[in-house]
Amino acid sequence: MHRREFSQAAVAAGALAAFGPFMAARLAGAATPLAAAGTPAMGTNLSGMEWAKPGLRRNTSSAPNIHFTVPRKVDVAYLASCGFTKNRLPIQWELLQPMLHDTVANTAVKAAIGNPGVFHAAYESYITGVLDAHAAVGMKCIIDNHNYGRYQDFRFQADGSVLGLVVPSDPLVRPYTSDASQVQVRIFSLAPGATLKQSQFADFWARAATKWKSHPGFGGYGLMNEPHDLPKPGGLIASNEETVTGGEDLAIVAAYSQAAINAIRAIDPVNPIYVGGNQYSAAISLGTKNPGFPLTGANLVYEVHVYLDAFGSGASFDYDTEVAKNYSAGFGVGPIKASTGMDRLKIAADWVQARGAKLALTEIGMPIDDLRWQVMFTQAVNYARQVNCEVYSWMGGNHWPIHNYAINHVPGWHQNRTLEPLVSGPMKAAVGIVQATLYDDGPGYSPAGAPLTFTVYARGNLAQSVRLTVASNNGGTLSKTSLVIPAGANGQDTFTFTPAANRVTTLTYTSDGQLSGQVPPPRKVFSLTDPVAHAASNLADAALAIIAKYSACKWDMTQGYTDYMLGTVAAAGQAVRAVSDSGYGSSAGNAMEMINWINRDGPNMGTMAPPVMRINAGGKKYSDHSVYDTAGFWCKKSTPMAGIQPNPKNRVPYNIEDPHFALAAVSIPGTTNTGVVFQASKTEELYTSDLGFTNSQPHAKWVDSRGQTVQLISAAKLAAGVPAVMALTSAPGAQRLRVNSVQVGAASATLAPGVCSQMLIGWGYLSYYPRGSFRGHIYAVIAGKGAPTVAELAVLEKYLASVAGVTLT
Repeated sequence: MHRREFSQAAVAAGALAAFGPFMAARLAGAATPLAAAGTPAMGTNLSGMEWAKPGLRRNTSSAPNIHFTVPRKVDVAYLASCGFTKNRLPIQWELLQPMLHDTVANTAVKAAIGNPGVFHAAYESYITGVLDAHAAVGMKCIIDNHNYGRYQDFRFQADGSVLGLVVPSDPLVRPYTSDASQVQVRIFSLAPGATLKQSQFADFWARAATKWKSHPGFGGYGLMNEPHDLPKPGGLIASNEETVTGGEDLAIVAAYSQAAINAIRAIDPVNPIYVGGNQYSAAISLGTKNPGFPLTGANLVYEVHVYLDAFGSGASFDYDTEVAKNYSAGFGVGPIKASTGMDRLKIAADWVQARGAKLALTEIGMPIDDLRWQVMFTQAVNYARQVNCEVYSWMGGNHWPIHNYAINHVPGWHQNRTLEPLVSGPMKAAVGIVQATLYDDGPGYSPAGAPLTFTVYARGNLAQSVRLTVASNNGGTLSKTSLVIPAGANGQDTFTFTPAANRVTTLTYTSDGQLSGQVPPPRKVFSLTDPVAHAASNLADAALAIIAKYSACKWDMTQGYTDYMLGTVAAAGQAVRAVSDSGYGSSAGNAMEMINWINRDGPNMGTMAPPVMRINAGGKKYSDHSVYDTAGFWCKKSTPMAGIQPNPKNRVPYNIEDPHFALAAVSIPGTTNTGVVFQASKTEELYTSDLGFTNSQPHAKWVDSRGQTVQLISAAKLAAGVPAVMALTSAPGAQRLRVNSVQVGAASATLAPGVCSQMLIGWGYLSYYPRGSFRGHIYAVIAGKGAPTVAELAVLEKYLASVAGVTLT
């Protein structure tokens, strides 16, 4: 996938035991067996290992867990628990083979980069580890060369040197040149003097076959992802870079693919080889833009890609905008429709069936936020199943930009359970996997007695409808008490509740017994006329009422889990990777989870690590961020994009310019703690609203989209080892910093608009790069949009103090 990327400038029993009771229960709860033998393979693209290319060889942007991310063992185990059988692993050729086999390099360059042709040991170990994870759960994995017919290389001098070569002190960061002119992009070509030759391509795949052909988790060779805009006949540079326009040489892909097939088959006569064609491997182009196909060789699978938008790019996600274009790639004039994905795939399916060949749909995406995309996607994957075509969704994996991108297959975390991605439901339904989890969402505050609407929804696939009963423990009126979640993928039902006046009411669900009786957790609704006064009798309920009033989020480390996939409650000393929003900031399709996806499965992963759960002397849980390079928690969302995704549902609750507030119960171990406690910001930009420390002095800091900086710093340091509550508030013309309910700083700025795409706990992330943790301890955080009164803030502060085991007067 190239056109759809974020730019950096822009099941084995042993495995079940290893991943704990959650996975076993999830499998046992399935109403039917998982995908039956003989069903075409289905899974996702475990994207992440191919993301370092933009800065590769030009700068230091090649560190694992920052610039690229290796899929974790639990990622694979979770997919197996969902019934999927095979995945595709995009890799970056240059990272695996940092020097082509026939490169003439001098001794110093070899010492820095490695010998010609040899695989990079750490990156090779990452691939082997992913294959190991697949083998452990009975899955297979395709190694996909995700390079588009190109290879980003140094320019080697006649003496074998590289001008400006820099060797970083960190062995996990690749050598680069300080001279940007010394980086070149090689490309496939059939002309004499081709910069990327068939022999080099064949050498790469021969080495890969030798290395992995017998691995039990290995599932095939993905020769080249999405070749496109290759040179014109006789040309040596990309056709879209020529000064004189002209079509690419369509014979290039067939020639290079055949060379790789021959090299692989000389070593491995068995494993499948996936062959992608010209024009981004589009299904509509397979039979018309690849004159050399079909190729010669055993067990070849022609891989194609299908996206559902008007131009089939996978880069546009607003359904109405796409329909209005009145165009559909592959068919011309006329809008996209429910059958568009299926119709595009059928073009390729007809071609392979006429030739007795095999077909794999190795990329297809289902945009979120509009169920009409799901209808299109469902028809496409159902058709793929009918014609015995493999299906791999775009995109799973764990690199940070993938989370909540508009097309993704990335699990979240909600109500202390793994939140299955929407795309998974139709995929399960296509192959008869019956397995789902139920959640609910809705508001929680109605002092005027207005009705509140709640949604109960399934993620996954149901063979038959599920009935739930909802009841109130303290009066009020329900629009209905019987809910029906329909059969099929991602069903839902809604109801309204009008609370009685000045009450705290709990809504509870009971089940008809299906799905092992699982139901959403009890939900509190507040109609208190004065939540602040209610604090005298019940501090926790008063605080929750205020949180509900502002639809704010609450993340409490007493609900910290070991993972957002197959996780269990984190005990003292265990890593913490998942904290649900236990407030009221989440809505159906937009869970405000806080998660950590840093890979620590083995060596060569760098120094970043998740926080660890601790328990203080008073029995209170907190996440420990005190170790250097601890990566905290991240809630990553979308931002509006005009003409692309103008109003995504999966958004952060507030922007920089909006009235907003954030509170945190924390402690610090020393007197020089500096860094971020909580941040709301945009990943790709430098503007931010954050709460943190400067030399153990609490601070609040705002930097808006115009560079205006407002910083409030407490004159006093926080006492080491003593929990405290910090709070920031911001509204146009008014910024405040409070420590233990005392205002310690104020400003009067009006912040320029800036859309937030993320909230983070225990660290920050700006301009594509991590910002350091305050290296302390976090008990709980509250954040939301709006301007609470001073009295309301005081209630929230007292409540957070109680979570940390201290009392504020």
